[in-house]
Amino acid sequence: MDLDDSQVNDNPESEASEVYESESEEESSGEEISDELEDNATYREWYTQAMEATEEMRAEKYEKYIAEGLDPEQAKEKAYMKTLWAVKRAFFNQFTTFLWSFAHLKDDDLYQEITDELEDKMDYGADIHTAIKRVVAKYQAKFDGLFLYDEDADEEMEADDV
Repeated sequence: MDLDDSQVNDNPESEASEVYESESEEESSGEEISDELEDNATYREWYTQAMEATEEMRAEKYEKYIAEGLDPEQAKEKAYMKTLWAVKRAFFNQFTTFLWSFAHLKDDDLYQEITDELEDKMDYGADIHTAIKRVVAKYQAKFDGLFLYDEDADEEMEADDV
């Protein structure tokens, strides 16, 4: 199912610039923003994951509306609308997590090195999946220190459990 304008937050900067556009330009601009969002693989993936995470809730609503006598298409649409809040919450939770991570990574030298190499591989024709696999494999050893047993951290975790 495609995202429509009511399912995504508009960019505040684009809203401000649209004030000065004519009515027809506003409509086409809004459509372009929506199209750009729908074409973004990450947003589509987050939306798909949000839909999967809320599938059980939507199915329960669907069955309820079928039992109330709605036809299947109406029941499906009503179940979607009634669970849209949960889909949005799941989507924006993922977006928030990404932004938190990005804010902590954007100035990190190793992150910059990794993303630069990833871009180089893609510039030379590697597809994104292959490029990511190769870059992760190359830099994996740099993260070994994160996975060393830390007795102090283990004791802190045990203390938190008490």
